[in-house]
Amino acid sequence: MRLHHPAATAACLTALAGLLALTVRWPVPAAHADDKLPGDRRSGVVYVVSNDPVKDGNAVLAYRNDGHGNLTPLPGSPFKTGGTGFATKHELPHFGPFDSDQNLIATPDRRRVFATNGGSDTVAVFDVSDDGALKAVEGSPFASGGKNPVSLGLAGDKLYVVNKNEDPGRDMTKTRPNYSGFTVGKAGRLDAIKNARMELETAGRSPTQALVVKDKFLFDGDFGSFYLPSREAMWGKELRKDTPSSIRSMRIKGDGTLEALPSLVAPDGEFAGGLDTDKDGKPDPLMFGLQAHPKEKIVYVCFVTASKLAVYEYDDMGRLTFLRAVPNSGELICWVAVNAAGTRAYTTNNASDTISVYDLTDPRKPVEIQHLHLKGHGHPYQLALDPREQFLYTVKHRTFKETPLGDGSVLNVIEVLKDGKLKEVPSSPVTLPVRDDLLARPQGVLAF
Repeated sequence: MRLHHPAATAACLTALAGLLALTVRWPVPAAHADDKLPGDRRSGVVYVVSNDPVKDGNAVLAYRNDGHGNLTPLPGSPFKTGGTGFATKHELPHFGPFDSDQNLIATPDRRRVFATNGGSDTVAVFDVSDDGALKAVEGSPFASGGKNPVSLGLAGDKLYVVNKNEDPGRDMTKTRPNYSGFTVGKAGRLDAIKNARMELETAGRSPTQALVVKDKFLFDGDFGSFYLPSREAMWGKELRKDTPSSIRSMRIKGDGTLEALPSLVAPDGEFAGGLDTDKDGKPDPLMFGLQAHPKEKIVYVCFVTASKLAVYEYDDMGRLTFLRAVPNSGELICWVAVNAAGTRAYTTNNASDTISVYDLTDPRKPVEIQHLHLKGHGHPYQLALDPREQFLYTVKHRTFKETPLGDGSVLNVIEVLKDGKLKEVPSSPVTLPVRDDLLARPQGVLAF
C-alpha cells in the first residue's frame, strides 16, 4: 500500500453518472418546505464540534456561507454543549479514537441538533432558531448510556448512541462499548428506552458509527483487534487476540430495542498488500466509514487499509452481502457522502489529504472520476454535503508531524460543480478556533 506520508506507515489508519448526455441537467434536490418560511435563514449554515477536552469546554462552532463559499462566524458562536471533548495522550501520528462518524446530526426538518460530548459521556441537544443559532433544550446535556459517545443516529423519534469506550485520557478497562437507544421527547429530552442498550463482547471493541437506514437497521464498522499504539496502551497485548475489524448489523425493533445480526469480517483477499500496522507480515483489515445509497439497498464501506471503496447489498431483514470493492487513488479512504440522487459518492482519503469523486451510474459498480488534493495543512476526516448540494465540507485535524503546530485544524469548503465534480473555493480552508497543539481534534460536520 502506498502512503503519502512516511510517518503513516508506522501508525496510520486513520461519483455523476458516467458521462451524461449534454442535454441532461445535474439533478438538484428539492428544497425543504421550511426553507421558504419568512425569516428562516438557516440555509447556508455549517456546524463543527470543537471537541475541546477541557472540562465543560466543548462547543459547536457555526458559520454562515455567503453563497460563494466564504464563511463568517454565526453570531453567538461557539455554542457550548455543556460537556467535554476527548483528547489523545500519544504523539503524532495518531488515529483510532477519533475515527468515528455522525458526531453531530440534525432532525430531517433541521429544527433540532444533537452533538456528542466524548469526554464527559453526554449528548447535547439544541433547538435551532431561524437564523441557525443554537439553544440548548431544557436538561441538556443528557447521559449517553455509556462511556465516550462518538456517533449518533436517528430513527424517527428514537436516537441511538455509539459509546465507543475509547478515551485515552481515562481508564476504560472496567466498562465495555455499547449502543444505547433513547426516545426524543417533543421538547428534546432524551429518555432511555428499556432494554435498548447492547453491550459488546470485550472492552477493546471499537464501534464507530450509528448508521440508521430506513429507520429499520443500524450498521456500523468496528476496529476490532486493529493495532495502534494508543489502543495497545489502553487494552494491552490481549487486544491482538480479539476478533478483527468487522461490520456489524442490527435490526431496530418496534419497541426501539436492537436485534444483533451476525457480524461480517473482511472478504478474503480484499486487503492483500494493505497496511501492516503490527508488523506481523500480514495486512491488517480495517473497515469503517459507512454510507447508504438513497434509493438502492446498498451500503458503501471504506476498506481503509486497502484503499478501496466496498459495495454491500442488504436484504429486507438487514443482512449484508459483499458485492465488490473498487480502487481508490488516495491513501486511507475513511469517510463517504452520497448525493440525494444517488449519482455521486465522495470520499475523504486521510493520508493523502484528498477527496475522491465516484460516478454511481451503476451504484453497484462505482467508478472514480476525480481525485482532488485539498488546500492547507491537516488531513480530512468527516465530510458533509449541504441540502442543495452546492458545497461539500470536510473537517481536518493535525494528524502528522509535518503539519505545523496550530495549522492543522481547518474546515475545507469545496464547490460542487454541475457535473458533480469538485473545486475548492479560493477562501478555503477556514482555520477553526480550537487548541493549537496535539489536543486540537475537531470532529463532526453538519451543513444546512
